[in-house]
Amino acid sequence: MSSPCTTRSMLQEPTPDIFSSSPPMSSATTASRKPKRPPPITPKRFTRFFTPRNSKAEASRSSLLRAGRQLQDITRSGHNRSNVATRTTPRKTVNFADVENHVHTPSSSSRKRKNLYPSPETSPAQSSPSKRSRYVTPPPTFDVLEDEPEFEEPPVFPLPVRRLRTLGGASRTLQRSFGGILSVGRGFRRDHCTSWQDQTADFYSGTEDLHQLPQGAPPFCTATCNTNSLLAVGGEDGWIHLLDSEGDFSKAHVSWHAHTNAVMDMQFSSDDSYLAAGSGDQTAQIIDVRTQQTLSVLAKHRSSVKQVRFQPGDEKIVATSSRDGVVQIWDLRCKGGQMSSHSAWGSDAPYASVIRTLASAHAENTMPTYTGGASSLTRTTSTGKTETTSRRTDISVTALSFLPEGRQHLLLTASDASTCIKLWDIRGRYSLRGPAIPISTTQHPESHNRHRHFAINSLTLNGNASRIYALSKDNTVYAYSTSHLILGSARELSSTPASKPGHCGVDQPGLGPIYGFRHKNFHAGSFYVKASLRKAHGDKTELLAVGSTDGSPVLFPTDETFLKREARRHDDEAELPSIKPMRPFLSRSSSRFPDTIPIYEQGTALVRGHDAEVTAVSWAQNGSLISVSDDLRVRRWKEGSEARELRLGGESEGKRWMCGWAEMAAGFDDDE
Repeated sequence: MSSPCTTRSMLQEPTPDIFSSSPPMSSATTASRKPKRPPPITPKRFTRFFTPRNSKAEASRSSLLRAGRQLQDITRSGHNRSNVATRTTPRKTVNFADVENHVHTPSSSSRKRKNLYPSPETSPAQSSPSKRSRYVTPPPTFDVLEDEPEFEEPPVFPLPVRRLRTLGGASRTLQRSFGGILSVGRGFRRDHCTSWQDQTADFYSGTEDLHQLPQGAPPFCTATCNTNSLLAVGGEDGWIHLLDSEGDFSKAHVSWHAHTNAVMDMQFSSDDSYLAAGSGDQTAQIIDVRTQQTLSVLAKHRSSVKQVRFQPGDEKIVATSSRDGVVQIWDLRCKGGQMSSHSAWGSDAPYASVIRTLASAHAENTMPTYTGGASSLTRTTSTGKTETTSRRTDISVTALSFLPEGRQHLLLTASDASTCIKLWDIRGRYSLRGPAIPISTTQHPESHNRHRHFAINSLTLNGNASRIYALSKDNTVYAYSTSHLILGSARELSSTPASKPGHCGVDQPGLGPIYGFRHKNFHAGSFYVKASLRKAHGDKTELLAVGSTDGSPVLFPTDETFLKREARRHDDEAELPSIKPMRPFLSRSSSRFPDTIPIYEQGTALVRGHDAEVTAVSWAQNGSLISVSDDLRVRRWKEGSEARELRLGGESEGKRWMCGWAEMAAGFDDDE
C-alpha cells in the first residue's frame, strides 16, 4: 500500500501532450505510443458497423419471388427519377480519413462486383458500399420535339341533310313520354301520337254489315239520328227505311211510303223526334218518327226540292232549296192557306207557311245577254265569256247549311253554277221583285276563273264551325274559313248582334277557299254525290267522308296539324336538292289550270264495298260510317283490327267475299 505522498505526487504529474513534437521522457512511454492508423475496412467489419440502404434493398429482394423482383426492377427507375428533383435532404458521406494522414477509403473494383440477380436494362447500376449510391437515368427511347407535330388530316365532307322518316304510333308515343319537343327536340307541340293514316286504316265492312234494298229502287240519301243508333235511307221509289247501326243490319225496323217521287234529302231534328224529307215531287214534309205520320207539308216550290234543313236551336224554322233557284224559309207553327195546296197532297194536307223567300238566290247581279235560236242559247256573262246553255234560266240551289246555335240566323247556300258560297240573314226582308242580294259572296277558286266554273253538291261545317267544306264537281273538297266569309268588320258574324237588320242587300266580298282535298278514287260525277262529317267525340277523331262515282267512299282527316306537317315536309324537300320534290298540285284534267291553293291528297278509300256509284254517306251515333250506292246496297263501316286482316289475308278461303276495307299504301301494315 502506497503512502499518501506518493499518491499525491502521482496526481500532480502533468499529462503528456500527444500533440507535442518533443521526444518522449521514458522508454515505457515511448513504447506505448505507436502511430495510429485507420482500421482496415473489410466486408465483414463494414457490415458489422454500417449497412448501406442499397444493401437493405438487396436483402429485401432476396426474400421476393422472381416475378416480384423483376417488377421491382422495372418500376425502380421511374421512382428514382421522381425523387431526384424533389430531394431536399443533404447528402451524408462517410469519411474515415485521419486528420494528419488523409487516407482515402479504397473503392472496390467494378470487376469484383457480382450481379447476383438479373435485372432489365432500365434498372440502375449498384454503387460501392463506401460511396453514396449513384442514380443513373436511362436515355429516353423517343425524341422530344419542341413544336407540336403536324398531321395531314383528310378532308371531311358533311353528309347531306335527310328528312327523318315519319314515326309510327308506337315510336311517337315513346317519344312523347320523354317530353316531346321539350326534351328530344323532334316532337310536336300538339302531338296526339298518331298519323293521318292511323285515323282511317281500321275501317272495314263485313258480310253482316250489308243491307240489300229492293230491286228498282236505288238509294239517293241517308241520315242518322243524333241520340240513338237508328238511321234512315231514302230511295228513288219514295220509300224511307229505318235501320239500326248497332243491331241486325240486314233487316229494316220500319219502312213506309213517304213521297210519290224520289226522296232527295233528309235530316233528323236534334232530339230525333222529327224527320224532314225533301222529294222530287216538289214538296218537303216533316214526319213524326214514332208514328211515321206527316205533321207538315212544305209545298211552294216549282221544281224538285234539293235539300232541307232545321234551324239549330229553333226547330220550328225550316229552310228548303230547290232546282227552281229559290230558297224558302218555313215556320211550322203557322198554317198555310189554300194557295199552298199541292196536287200530290190535296187541300186537306197540313201545309206550313212561308215567312221568307230568297228568289233567284244565285242569279248573277248583271243580266246576261242571250243570242241564238230556240233550242240553245249563247250567254255572254259579265266576265266576257260566252257559254252555251238551254233556255232554262233558273240556277239550282243545291246545298244549304245553317251556322251553329248563337249565329243560327245566318244561312249558307251554294249552287250548280259556280264554286262560290253566299251568306244570308233570314231575319232580314228581301225584295220579291228581283233577285235577292246576300250579305256576302265568296270568291271563286283562281283555277275556275281561268277555265270554267263547277257546281257544289253539298256544304258541311266542322265541329267548331271554323271551316266550311264544299264538295265541288271538279273532284275537289274545298275548305273555306268562316271568318273569311266577309272581309273587314262584319257585325253579322258576331254571336251577339246589336240589332235586327232591316233590308238586306250589301253583297260584300269574301275570300275564296284556303286549301282543298283530292284523292285518286274520288270523283263527283253527279249531283247525288254528297259529303258528311263526323265530329270529334271521346276517342273518335274528326273525319270527313265523301261519296264517289268510282264506287269507293273516301275518308279525309280534317286535323290541320297533319296538313301543316305535310306542308312543312313539302317545303323541306324543296330546299334540299338531293331529295326528289313532290309533284306539283295540278288538276286531273289537262285542260285545267294549276291550282293556286294547297291541295292535299291524304285520304283513304274504302274499297270493295260497293260496285256502283256511292251517292250519300252519313255518320252513325256510335262512330260508324253508313254509305249507300246505286248497287242497291247500304253498307256499315266499322273500326277494328279486322281491316288489317282483310288487307293481308288475300283471296284464299273466301275471307274477302262481300267485304270491304280501308286501302292503305304498301308497307303500312309492316311491324315497326
